[in-house]
Amino acid sequence: MEIFLALLGAGSAGGFSTISAAANARLKTILHSPIAAATINFIVGFGILTLLLALGILQPYKLDLLSVTPWWAFLGGLLGAIFVTLSSLIVPKLGLTTTTLVVVFSQMFMSLVIDQLGWFGAIKYPITTPKILGIATLVVAIAINQLDKNYSDQNFKSCLK
Repeated sequence: MEIFLALLGAGSAGGFSTISAAANARLKTILHSPIAAATINFIVGFGILTLLLALGILQPYKLDLLSVTPWWAFLGGLLGAIFVTLSSLIVPKLGLTTTTLVVVFSQMFMSLVIDQLGWFGAIKYPITTPKILGIATLVVAIAINQLDKNYSDQNFKSCLK
């Protein structure tokens, strides 16, 4: 049951990420600014987390532990801001399907590297044939998705206008 809940949580996070990318792309189009869209995204997220903390749904932070936190543990906010900004720029040009496939490919590739090398305090997991085949399958999926080149080209040109 524990693994099922973990898979359900990961799947939900992936779905939410795609919905978020679509919403941020629309916000960027309306505001004519990827930075404004990302800023609003993070303000709303901060507001929700603050509300959950105030309502007691989340546990209070242990801010005294920040002094012993490695510097790279703070990269999540920076990288999240970059991800949201880039997504709001890229989704209108590539569409959600292509963008999501490429994002998942890059996540899998970096996961493989981090697992293999144990970066960022991660437990080391070796590169295996099934992992490589999974990543190769994503490359094939990206290529198959691009077979509909006529639609992709028309959509891309309409975004430039």
